Amino acid sequence: MSPTGNRPFESHAGILTFPELRRADLKPIVLVRDGECLGHSLDLYRHPLAGWLSLQRHSGWLLESMLPEIRQLAMLLAAGRPRASPTPAWLSDEADWLAARIYLLRLEKVEMAEGDQDILERANSRLRALCGPISPAAEACPASSPPSPWLLAGWAPFQQAVRDIGGAAAMASNSRRLRPQCRQRLDALLPALRSGLQPR
Repeated sequence: MSPTGNRPFESHAGILTFPELRRADLKPIVLVRDGECLGHSLDLYRHPLAGWLSLQRHSGWLLESMLPEIRQLAMLLAAGRPRASPTPAWLSDEADWLAARIYLLRLEKVEMAEGDQDILERANSRLRALCGPISPAAEACPASSPPSPWLLAGWAPFQQAVRDIGGAAAMASNSRRLRPQCRQRLDALLPALRSGLQPR
């Protein structure tokens, strides 16, 4: 099944599968990073992502804004690091968000541009600091073309349900189906966070 629907894997918006780079049991995930991107905009309706998203008709994508656990874990990871005074305007960085996505979505491979792989290294490092020797970690897959700034392509050991219709409504429906997994995995981390096993 394709990240763009029920068609064979194909290139779209910089996303191309690499069967030789992933296990046969890993399935594609395409996440619209609207939770992170729109969270940095005071005028959501004028943000370029809002107009871009309204034109999409894909059925297998996930909306980050419908998975608030990703934002919550990114904030918790950021809060666990020492901060200089005064507190910066944005506590979390790209590595916090990526670490949260890796953990909650169970990502084992992530499509990354070569220049961005240091973000993945920092994300994996923060998960190791939080989870210890049982920490999940994602590997980088090369980007097939310049990726969309709004999308994250990855692979995880489950098949995301895909509706026949597309558009934002289908993306939201798919995200709601996945949210219980995210909630369960975040709940499992909370005792460690509360006991001080936080990223440094």
